[in-house]
Amino acid sequence: MGGPTRTRRAGCEGRSPLFDRGQDAGIRGVRASPMAGKPSPGFTLIELLVVVALIAITASIAVPSFQSFLERARTDAAAAEVAGLLSLARSEAIRRNAAVTICRATTATSTMCAQDAQADWGGRWILFQDSDNDQLRAAGEEIIRVRDAGNAGLALSLAAPVQAIQVTSRGFLSADNALAFRVVASGSDSLARNICVSHSGRVAQRTAECG
Repeated sequence: MGGPTRTRRAGCEGRSPLFDRGQDAGIRGVRASPMAGKPSPGFTLIELLVVVALIAITASIAVPSFQSFLERARTDAAAAEVAGLLSLARSEAIRRNAAVTICRATTATSTMCAQDAQADWGGRWILFQDSDNDQLRAAGEEIIRVRDAGNAGLALSLAAPVQAIQVTSRGFLSADNALAFRVVASGSDSLARNICVSHSGRVAQRTAECG
């Protein structure tokens, strides 16, 4: 009777120490983890203030440069548009063998020419075939191109006031004098672009003033 009992007791007692040691090893392994007791990652207040200060300094340098870049891009685009229309008037006059006139419209939606001389040409333009050579568009005269008023931040002006710009069938300006347009963004002369039109009708863009 005593033999089997001792065997069961021995078996139980033989497994129990191993099981207990395994549990103790697991518990000790968890307690000895290298991550235990370390603080969670993050920023201190000083580090955050340094980052904010660096962002502010970078923005104070970059924003004015970007603003200048945008103004230059707008000025160049407006100057290219004006030069393109003037060149178009010359090429169309030669192609059609007829005078072509550019005039300022009376309103922002009108297709009729203003009859007063102005230096400010920032409003709407009408480019048309001037069949009767009077520099005023009649109802039946064909409109070749219309230029709507430019950006409010851009100033477009002529060196001297004129009523209209007419190009003859040979591609020459009908007026004796050359033309000098100036495009300025936000009153910054350093970013100004000049569009120079010779008496022969040639169009050039430059940063220097028209000679």
